[in-house]
Formats: sequence, C-alpha cells, structure tokens
Amino acid sequence: MRTRIAAAVLVLLAVALHSLVTMPLQSRTATASEQYRQARDQRRAARTRLAELERRESARNRAEAAFAAARSAPGGGVRDVRRKVVDLVSRSRVSGVRLAVRPARPPASASVGLAAEGSFDDVLRLTGELSRPGNGLVLERVRLAARGAPRVALDVQASGLGAVP
Repeated sequence: MRTRIAAAVLVLLAVALHSLVTMPLQSRTATASEQYRQARDQRRAARTRLAELERRESARNRAEAAFAAARSAPGGGVRDVRRKVVDLVSRSRVSGVRLAVRPARPPASASVGLAAEGSFDDVLRLTGELSRPGNGLVLERVRLAARGAPRVALDVQASGLGAVP
C-alpha cells in the first residue's frame, strides 16, 4: 500500500509540475518563437527596402557625376546656354532666327548672338524672356530695326552664365 501511495503522490507531483511549470514555459516559448519570426520578417523587409534605397542613391550619384562632368567639360556651359536660348526662341513667334553661341572668357561661359524678325509685340516678348532674371543671360546690346510696316528686326548680343540654379 505504501508503494501505491508513493506512486500516487509521485503521479500527482508530475501532474502538478507539468501544469505549473511545463505548460507555461511552452506557452512562453510559442510566444517568443512568434515574436522572433515577426522580427526576422521585419528585418528582411528592412534589408530589402535599404537595398532598394541604396540602388536609387547609387544611380542618382552616378547621374549627378555624369551631369557634373558634362557641365565642367569644355563647352558644357555653352550647351546649357544654347539649350536655354533655343527653348526661349522656339516658344516665341519670331522667324528668320540666326543664333550663334560660342565659348566666352570667365565669368561668362558663352557669348550669344541672336538675330530674328517678327511683329513688334513678339520681338518685345522674346526680348523680355531673354532678359528675365534666372535665364542665365546678361544682355550687352539690343537693337530693334523696322523691316516694313508690321515687321521688326531684333539683334541681341548677350553673355551666358551657364546653368543657373
């Protein structure tokens, strides 16, 4: 009988130990395992986002270096000035345009010669656009001449400052 009582006490102790210690530890282990899985997934997502951002930054740095090299190369400022003047002229309604853009001595990056014809309003509008601050042009000489009743000839000499931020 003593053996049976001892066996029953040991079984009760095993059940109590299992209920009070093992089951809560298993629950905590499952919770910790789930938290670890979530942290691992977040780390993977963060690494993926970081890799994408690093690729974008690298591409942006390469593009900036290429543009800086093009601007600092001989004639880089001349190209910028020419593009700006061509853009302004193409948006205007003048005709018979003759444009010459050449390298200039610093601080100017280009010397601009422009001749065009058009109505008085169109010629003045183009002259205003050329002289607008931020275009990177400094007008040296502007000459207007009558070319018949509705037409006016424009002759402009300017200095280009290159790319203006």
